[in-house]
Amino acid sequence: MLGLLLTVANLADLRHRPGPAFALAACTACAAGVFLATMALAAGIERALASTARLDRAIVLSSVSSAEATSLLQAHQVAAVHDMGFAATSPEVVLTLPNVARKRDGARFSLGKRGVERAAFELRPEVRIDAGRAFEPGKWEAIVGVRAAREFAGLAIGDTVRHRDAPHVDWRVVGHFTAGGGMHESELWVDKAALAAYGWPGNAANAVWVRVDDPASLPAMERALQASPPLAAVRLAAERKFFQAFGAEVTRPLRTFALVVGAIMCLGAVSASVYAATTMTAARRLELATLRAIGVGAVPTGVAIVAESALVAGGGGLLGAMTVHAIADGAASVDTLGRLDVQLAYDKAVTGEAVLIALACAVAVGVAGTIGAVVHATRSDIASTLRRMGP
Repeated sequence: MLGLLLTVANLADLRHRPGPAFALAACTACAAGVFLATMALAAGIERALASTARLDRAIVLSSVSSAEATSLLQAHQVAAVHDMGFAATSPEVVLTLPNVARKRDGARFSLGKRGVERAAFELRPEVRIDAGRAFEPGKWEAIVGVRAAREFAGLAIGDTVRHRDAPHVDWRVVGHFTAGGGMHESELWVDKAALAAYGWPGNAANAVWVRVDDPASLPAMERALQASPPLAAVRLAAERKFFQAFGAEVTRPLRTFALVVGAIMCLGAVSASVYAATTMTAARRLELATLRAIGVGAVPTGVAIVAESALVAGGGGLLGAMTVHAIADGAASVDTLGRLDVQLAYDKAVTGEAVLIALACAVAVGVAGTIGAVVHATRSDIASTLRRMGP
């Protein structure tokens, strides 16, 4: 109880020691902010991919490929998948649309361009036209995901898009679509048959997306697919597992970076904590010596010093978290097509788990920096301190 009273008194007296307290809070705010900003990138990607995946869908790829862009299914393989008896099948082609300008800074990126048939809309009921209309089969028309349209220039309804591999073709944007917040909202969709302008065989595909009536039947369908001679060189992956594997590959470097940079900045924050605790304790040497002289023990004194620094550091960490949460929105460049650098527009996500980790580290920084100050304050000679500091 005495330690709590001393802590409250110390916090009330912080206005007389603003410099050290500000230095500690600023350092922990920066450390927490950088950590959370990087983790928000990873969490946002995972959220976008999770919004895309469903339990009743799967993807059929060539057996040597882990991504759509590196897979190729010939026409007879596409037909064999269609004949397997899935509830819905959608052969699709994935390309990139390069040199698209981001609205806020003019930086150039590539977007995913997906060639689909009408079956793609039946397979993905979450895909809905948000503005305009769907493209008409056989025409040079495109629909754009709402996040891509929001982040990048030249994708408004009525704009035309030209691909470098077919400079004589203008794809006219006729609509914007939503996809439940998933990664398809960062893509441009066109009629697969119209992609013959790129020399793409009309009946081939990079992959075939499939849907089943019962998710529990996917393992049996996979075994049946592997037993079919035309499909000996293909594999089936559940959509959720496919995107989980992709998400782990993309976010692992981001999480590693966040941990490494966060650890380095925490070490710097510990130095600031040592400075703050030492300075604040030195400014109160007479007060602390007086408290000890009247019988206040070392434990309440030490608890008050530690709690003061921990609360200041934790407050700085909370400020950093609130700042990142307020500005956590935007786009990040990730490899969504496998070996092709395309832009995935998504909302960054500051998760509760990451915030708790950041706040715990901030408090730990405050505690670690006070060890020396606590030892000095509780072991210094009372009489000599009072003689030096007294009137």
